[in-house]
Amino acid sequence: MKLQSARRQVPQSFREGFDELVQDFLAPVFQGRREERAPADWPELFRGELIPPMDLAETEKDYTLTLELPGLDEKDIHIELMGRQLRVFGERKWEREGKEAKDYHRIERRYGAFERFVTLPEGLRLDRDAIVATCRKGVLEIKIPKLEPTPASRITVKPG
Repeated sequence: MKLQSARRQVPQSFREGFDELVQDFLAPVFQGRREERAPADWPELFRGELIPPMDLAETEKDYTLTLELPGLDEKDIHIELMGRQLRVFGERKWEREGKEAKDYHRIERRYGAFERFVTLPEGLRLDRDAIVATCRKGVLEIKIPKLEPTPASRITVKPG
């Protein structure tokens, strides 16, 4: 049995101290059931979800959405356009390297499914075929061109 000092050691960095604080806070909740996730209404920090950072920029010609997805291949990333809602989703899978099992002392990279939604502006005319998505060095870039609005046209009413 390993004896622990009643006095806590000073963490080497602020991040380590904060991580320990969060683990101590969550320990009574999970009590050894590490595979379970925190409730969905908890802040993202406590849920442990993979939420890729995102930038959204606008020029006169298009919108550019940029997401950081390190370690993912194009086949792991999916994009859907539903009305004005753009959905980017996929999964970063845990891959064991080699045949030997490793005993990890710390795991900070996040794995699992991710999903981001972006609501596009009202009145934006979209051509789904004109949207271009490229992934290079773990950075996904989605270009959504702004199209000229279709001019109003009159429709003749014919007698029935």
